[in-house]
Amino acid sequence: MGRGGTDGRAKGRHGFLALVAILALTCVALLAACSAPGDGSSDTTAAETTPAIENNVQTFTPAKGGSGTTLKVASGSENKEAADAIQKAVDDSGVGVELHYMGSLDIMQVLKDGGDDYDAVWPASSIWLTMGDVDHVVKDAQSTSTTPVVLGVAKSKAVELGWADDTGATKPVSTSQIIDAVSSGKLSFAMTSATQSNSGASAYLAFLTALTGKDTPLTADELADTALQQKMESLLSGVDRSSGSSDWLKDMVVKDPDAHPAMVNYESLVAQADKELEQAGHEPLLAIYPSDGIAVSDSPLGYVDRGQGTEDAFQSFQKALGSDDAKLLLERVGRRTGLGGRVANSDDDGVKQTFRADWGISTDAGMLKAVPMPAADVTTQALDLYQTKLRRPSLTIWVVDYSGSMRGDGKKGVVDGLTQALDPTESAKSMVQPTDGDANVLIPFSSHAINAVVSAGTDTSSILSLARDTDASGGTNIYAGLDQALDVATNPEMTKGRTVAIVLMTDGKSKTDERDQFFSRYEAEGTGIPVFSIMFGDAEPDQLDEISERTNGKTFDGRTGDLATVFRTVKGYN
Repeated sequence: MGRGGTDGRAKGRHGFLALVAILALTCVALLAACSAPGDGSSDTTAAETTPAIENNVQTFTPAKGGSGTTLKVASGSENKEAADAIQKAVDDSGVGVELHYMGSLDIMQVLKDGGDDYDAVWPASSIWLTMGDVDHVVKDAQSTSTTPVVLGVAKSKAVELGWADDTGATKPVSTSQIIDAVSSGKLSFAMTSATQSNSGASAYLAFLTALTGKDTPLTADELADTALQQKMESLLSGVDRSSGSSDWLKDMVVKDPDAHPAMVNYESLVAQADKELEQAGHEPLLAIYPSDGIAVSDSPLGYVDRGQGTEDAFQSFQKALGSDDAKLLLERVGRRTGLGGRVANSDDDGVKQTFRADWGISTDAGMLKAVPMPAADVTTQALDLYQTKLRRPSLTIWVVDYSGSMRGDGKKGVVDGLTQALDPTESAKSMVQPTDGDANVLIPFSSHAINAVVSAGTDTSSILSLARDTDASGGTNIYAGLDQALDVATNPEMTKGRTVAIVLMTDGKSKTDERDQFFSRYEAEGTGIPVFSIMFGDAEPDQLDEISERTNGKTFDGRTGDLATVFRTVKGYN
């Protein structure tokens, strides 16, 4: 679809919109058919600067040199908030730590692969150890802290719903009441994907269990109950934005609180969000603890025994992380360290600033009615049901670079990546497979947007064929591709009932002739649809970071490692 002039551009857009309109009807039909000392003095805090995170890796080095051993740890992203406590433990133990942040499913897969080359794993919940450690390589796993998964709701919205008063004091709210608020159109919320992130998985399993009305673990027979599935589908229809990361979800809500009045996330991240929201002059989120049961993550740190001989170093670090000083630093960022979910340092001023009653946060462990987690096989069935039937459908628009520099390995990387993300058989291995209600659009671009194809439902063969058959030639104009993506993203027949995201992939620096036009149009449309950018080759980071920043998206670095894995990770965000 050439854009060499006004007439060509209008003709190309007219033809493309006609294609979208025709296929949108198919999509609609498919949707209808499915559906430290306590004084806070500086001698108990860690290093003055937090180590930088590069390519999702954060390295902590002992302040005084240490033993020379550095542990490689597969870690949940939520541990980014615990940097001060980690640095304190590193300094006290003399053991370096290299945290590789990844999703819960990735940590589970690391364990299924025998631990790869990791020395330890630190997921948000023990359920990922139970499901992944089939070879029993994990030793000495201990909880480092606990944090419940709660519903954070903007204060004015919580008052409007009758769930809180003007002081921030909240009332008991059941899962059924949350469903009623969603069904009436009064509440929508952001939540991480249950198949990619622990906070989403834990909340989903807790909601399911609570809806059975029982205090026992969810069973396969209960999971098969149609009425239970319908209730859960109704609740998940309220999800207005999904994500593969709890930490990114928090940042998204903080950046645009008017667009996202609620989120399901860790209590600690709700508290961190509230600090940032109030600093920016916005109202806080109030923590709602579902009265019929919530999930509590236990943040286990375990040694991966591959015979590598780093167990003594691990035990030194683990012991230091369990010291009173490190626990205090954990609680200052909202992680509970007392027995049974108690806040062990509730008299500390820093802890008080996090566990604030006017944010709906309670230090009473009795508020945490934790539901029992199901057996591993039932958890697997439940996650599969989420991905294939219960979650809200998605529309993902893939804007992919086919400029001349993409010839050879570049194009192969794109085809492999799209296959991992969209082919039903391959994507099922990572629990990101398309379902009947989904839609995917591929928009290749070079000097201009070339052509496009839409797939509705699980048949993505047309997209994968276009990815293979399109020749790489010409220059790079990402803004032309993004502009055409907005044609799809603003088509109500395509977006109805779906979460929407644009994925941009490029290996080069773009022409900027149409930059201002794209941003002007994006802001005028006011959709707030995120653009997730994947860079590799000679892509310009600043250019892609600007797009991510101005669209409340995220930039993924595919310049090192497996590009197909990056594609799959990005798909986990929608």
